[in-house]
Amino acid sequence: MAEKVAAKAVNCVTLPDQMPFDEASALIVTYGTSYYALKNRANLRPGETIIVLGAAGGVGLAAVELGKAANARVIAAASSDEKVALAKKHGADVGITYPRGPFAKDDLRSLSTLFKQACPDGADVIYDAVGGDYSEAALRSIAREGRFLVVGFPAGIPKLPLNLVLLKSCQIVGVFWADWVEKCPAEFHVGACELLDLYSRNAIKPVISRRFPLDKGANAIEVLAARSAVGKIVVMVD
Repeated sequence: MAEKVAAKAVNCVTLPDQMPFDEASALIVTYGTSYYALKNRANLRPGETIIVLGAAGGVGLAAVELGKAANARVIAAASSDEKVALAKKHGADVGITYPRGPFAKDDLRSLSTLFKQACPDGADVIYDAVGGDYSEAALRSIAREGRFLVVGFPAGIPKLPLNLVLLKSCQIVGVFWADWVEKCPAEFHVGACELLDLYSRNAIKPVISRRFPLDKGANAIEVLAARSAVGKIVVMVD
């Protein structure tokens, strides 16, 4: 967080005139991550079912909106009814409110049952931006030849049983957006232009729940660390 920064020209994108800077700051990285995950890594197709873990966070809400823009069936999973309601407001077809971990063995089974009830035929794509115990419970609901996207793990780095991967013939797919931007700048710019077009057509719109001045940047980090953030937290540089 700084008032001035030197950036590589190849990493810069021209913003539409009508786009405010706070929404711009919440769009490219957040939606860029979910765009790369769903389009390039998961090859999400119309009619498929996707479960989004952490569906009320920045990348989670982006995944919900982009999933709907791709004509997929979106199941939003989050840790409170308020967060699930927000995800449904942004297009999710079904909502799941899961309890906070860590979980005992029986609790894990109950959590897995929640996911399975929401998609009896299995999820074609699981977007995991949470990690921890939630990952295995979600993996148990994946469809045959489904794709499990590893996006982040604020709840801890999961240990997934590979026998499930074998039995479902599914894929565990890493999503490292920054590395893709660095190594594939031309593809990044194509994706960024598609995102800005979706924004211009009101198909996607970043949710900014709180704004902090630059001298309160540490408070913004505290909100993120407490996992109480909804949508994006923006530090404003005036």
